[in-house]
Amino acid sequence: MTKRIATTAGVFSVLGAAALVLTGCTSEAASAQGDAAQGQPRGQVPACADGQLNFNAEPITNSSGTTLGFKLNYWVVGASGACSLTGYPGVTAATGGPQVDAVRKPRGALSGGLPQGQDTPPTVVLDRDHGAQAVVETTVIARQSAACSTYTEFLTTPPNTTDTRKVSVTTQGCEYAVYPVYS
Repeated sequence: MTKRIATTAGVFSVLGAAALVLTGCTSEAASAQGDAAQGQPRGQVPACADGQLNFNAEPITNSSGTTLGFKLNYWVVGASGACSLTGYPGVTAATGGPQVDAVRKPRGALSGGLPQGQDTPPTVVLDRDHGAQAVVETTVIARQSAACSTYTEFLTTPPNTTDTRKVSVTTQGCEYAVYPVYS
Protein backbone atom coordinates (compact mmCIF):
# COMPACT_ATOMS: atom_id res chain seq x y z
CA MET A 1 0.00 0.00 0.00
CA THR A 2 2.81 2.36 0.83
CA LYS A 3 4.39 1.66 -2.56
CA ARG A 4 1.09 2.42 -4.33
CA ILE A 5 0.67 5.78 -2.49
CA ALA A 6 4.25 6.74 -3.37
CA THR A 7 3.65 5.86 -7.05
CA THR A 8 0.39 7.82 -7.09
CA ALA A 9 2.12 10.82 -5.48
CA GLY A 10 4.88 10.56 -8.10
CA VAL A 11 2.31 10.55 -10.92
CA PHE A 12 0.67 13.67 -9.49
CA SER A 13 4.07 15.34 -9.20
CA VAL A 14 4.85 14.58 -12.85
CA LEU A 15 1.37 15.74 -13.96
CA GLY A 16 1.70 18.93 -11.91
CA ALA A 17 5.12 19.69 -13.43
CA ALA A 18 3.78 18.99 -16.93
CA ALA A 19 0.85 21.33 -16.30
CA LEU A 20 3.24 24.11 -15.23
CA VAL A 21 5.40 23.60 -18.32
CA LEU A 22 2.38 23.57 -20.64
CA THR A 23 0.88 26.63 -18.96
CA GLY A 24 4.16 28.50 -19.39
CA CYS A 25 4.33 27.58 -23.08
CA THR A 26 0.72 28.55 -23.69
CA SER A 27 1.10 31.91 -21.99
CA GLU A 28 4.27 32.75 -23.88
CA ALA A 29 2.76 31.70 -27.23
CA ALA A 30 -0.33 33.80 -26.54
CA SER A 31 1.86 36.72 -25.54
CA ALA A 32 3.84 36.43 -28.77
CA GLN A 33 0.60 36.29 -30.78
CA GLY A 34 -0.76 39.30 -28.89
CA ASP A 35 2.40 41.30 -29.64
CA ALA A 36 2.25 40.40 -33.33
CA ALA A 37 -1.45 41.24 -33.51
CA GLN A 38 -0.67 44.72 -32.15
CA GLY A 39 1.89 45.39 -34.91
CA GLN A 40 4.92 44.83 -32.70
CA PRO A 41 6.46 41.57 -33.93
CA ARG A 42 9.27 40.21 -31.78
CA GLY A 43 12.84 40.47 -33.02
CA GLN A 44 14.43 42.69 -35.62
CA VAL A 45 12.10 43.73 -38.44
CA PRO A 46 13.90 44.37 -41.77
CA ALA A 47 13.75 47.76 -43.47
CA CYS A 48 11.10 48.09 -46.18
CA ALA A 49 12.44 47.26 -49.63
CA ASP A 50 11.67 48.83 -52.98
CA GLY A 51 8.28 47.59 -54.23
CA GLN A 52 7.17 46.40 -50.77
CA LEU A 53 5.01 49.48 -50.09
CA ASN A 54 2.05 51.27 -51.59
CA PHE A 55 1.54 54.94 -50.82
CA ASN A 56 -0.71 57.88 -51.57
CA ALA A 57 -1.27 61.48 -50.50
CA GLU A 58 -4.22 63.03 -48.67
CA PRO A 59 -4.67 66.84 -48.35
CA ILE A 60 -4.66 68.51 -44.94
CA THR A 61 -6.99 71.51 -44.84
CA ASN A 62 -7.88 74.08 -42.22
CA SER A 63 -11.42 75.04 -41.16
CA SER A 64 -11.73 77.54 -44.03
CA GLY A 65 -10.89 74.84 -46.58
CA THR A 66 -7.38 76.08 -47.39
CA THR A 67 -4.92 73.27 -48.06
CA LEU A 68 -2.00 73.54 -45.65
CA GLY A 69 -0.13 70.48 -46.87
CA PHE A 70 -0.74 66.77 -47.13
CA LYS A 71 -0.23 63.47 -45.38
CA LEU A 72 1.64 60.61 -47.05
CA ASN A 73 0.14 57.20 -46.20
CA TYR A 74 2.27 54.04 -46.46
CA TRP A 75 1.09 50.42 -46.28
CA VAL A 76 2.64 47.04 -47.19
CA VAL A 77 1.73 45.41 -50.50
CA GLY A 78 -0.68 42.45 -50.29
CA ALA A 79 0.90 39.48 -48.54
CA SER A 80 4.24 41.23 -48.08
CA GLY A 81 5.77 40.61 -44.68
CA ALA A 82 6.36 43.19 -41.98
CA CYS A 83 9.00 45.84 -42.61
CA SER A 84 10.17 49.05 -40.98
CA LEU A 85 10.70 52.70 -41.92
CA THR A 86 12.92 55.18 -40.11
CA GLY A 87 13.41 58.83 -40.93
CA TYR A 88 12.15 61.23 -43.54
CA PRO A 89 10.59 60.56 -46.93
CA GLY A 90 12.00 62.37 -49.92
CA VAL A 91 9.44 64.82 -51.37
CA THR A 92 9.69 67.07 -54.44
CA ALA A 93 6.92 69.36 -55.75
CA ALA A 94 6.95 68.31 -59.41
CA THR A 95 3.94 69.35 -61.50
CA GLY A 96 2.56 72.89 -61.52
CA GLY A 97 5.65 75.01 -61.06
CA PRO A 98 9.39 74.81 -60.65
CA GLN A 99 10.61 71.68 -58.86
CA VAL A 100 10.92 72.34 -55.13
CA ASP A 101 12.45 69.84 -52.69
CA ALA A 102 10.83 69.64 -49.26
CA VAL A 103 13.18 70.51 -46.40
CA ARG A 104 13.51 67.92 -43.61
CA LYS A 105 12.46 69.30 -40.24
CA PRO A 106 12.08 67.54 -36.89
CA ARG A 107 8.80 69.32 -35.98
CA GLY A 108 6.32 71.69 -37.53
CA ALA A 109 3.16 73.71 -37.16
CA LEU A 110 0.77 70.98 -38.35
CA SER A 111 0.36 67.55 -36.83
CA GLY A 112 3.76 66.45 -38.12
CA GLY A 113 7.03 66.09 -36.37
CA LEU A 114 8.69 64.78 -33.28
CA PRO A 115 7.76 65.69 -29.70
CA GLN A 116 9.70 68.55 -28.12
CA GLY A 117 13.07 67.38 -26.84
CA GLN A 118 13.24 64.40 -29.21
CA ASP A 119 15.40 64.69 -32.33
CA THR A 120 15.79 61.05 -33.37
CA PRO A 121 13.03 59.73 -35.65
CA PRO A 122 11.35 56.52 -34.44
CA THR A 123 11.41 53.25 -36.34
CA VAL A 124 7.88 52.40 -37.46
CA VAL A 125 6.87 48.78 -38.11
CA LEU A 126 4.40 48.23 -40.96
CA ASP A 127 2.45 45.04 -41.49
CA ARG A 128 -0.87 44.12 -43.10
CA ASP A 129 -2.78 45.76 -40.22
CA HIS A 130 -0.57 48.78 -39.47
CA GLY A 131 0.72 51.51 -41.77
CA ALA A 132 2.76 54.68 -41.40
CA GLN A 133 2.28 58.33 -42.26
CA ALA A 134 4.39 61.45 -42.78
CA VAL A 135 3.25 65.08 -42.95
CA VAL A 136 4.32 67.52 -45.67
CA GLU A 137 3.62 71.15 -44.84
CA THR A 138 3.46 74.11 -47.22
CA THR A 139 4.66 77.58 -46.32
CA VAL A 140 2.25 80.00 -47.95
CA ILE A 141 1.89 83.37 -46.33
CA ALA A 142 -1.22 85.32 -47.39
CA ARG A 143 0.80 88.15 -48.94
CA GLN A 144 2.93 85.63 -50.88
CA SER A 145 0.14 83.37 -52.12
CA ALA A 146 -0.14 85.00 -55.56
CA ALA A 147 3.56 84.29 -56.15
CA CYS A 148 3.38 80.62 -55.09
CA SER A 149 2.67 77.86 -57.59
CA THR A 150 -0.21 75.41 -57.34
CA TYR A 151 1.21 71.89 -57.56
CA THR A 152 -0.84 68.85 -58.50
CA GLU A 153 1.78 66.08 -58.29
CA PHE A 154 4.70 65.34 -55.99
CA LEU A 155 7.54 62.86 -56.34
CA THR A 156 8.02 60.96 -53.10
CA THR A 157 10.37 58.26 -51.88
CA PRO A 158 9.73 56.33 -48.63
CA PRO A 159 12.60 56.56 -46.10
CA ASN A 160 15.59 54.28 -46.76
CA THR A 161 14.35 53.19 -50.20
CA THR A 162 14.85 54.31 -53.81
CA ASP A 163 11.22 53.59 -54.80
CA THR A 164 10.25 57.06 -56.10
CA ARG A 165 6.69 57.52 -57.38
CA LYS A 166 4.29 60.34 -58.18
CA VAL A 167 1.39 61.05 -55.85
CA SER A 168 -1.49 63.32 -56.79
CA VAL A 169 -2.54 66.08 -54.42
CA THR A 170 -3.25 69.74 -55.13
CA THR A 171 -1.67 72.37 -52.91
CA GLN A 172 -0.27 75.84 -53.32
CA GLY A 173 3.14 76.59 -51.88
CA CYS A 174 6.47 78.30 -52.30
CA GLU A 175 8.36 76.04 -49.91
CA TYR A 176 7.62 72.66 -48.33
CA ALA A 177 8.76 70.93 -45.15
CA VAL A 178 8.59 67.19 -44.49
CA TYR A 179 8.55 65.52 -41.07
CA PRO A 180 9.57 61.97 -39.98
CA VAL A 181 7.31 58.98 -40.48
CA TYR A 182 5.10 57.95 -37.56
CA SER A 183 2.68 55.10 -36.84
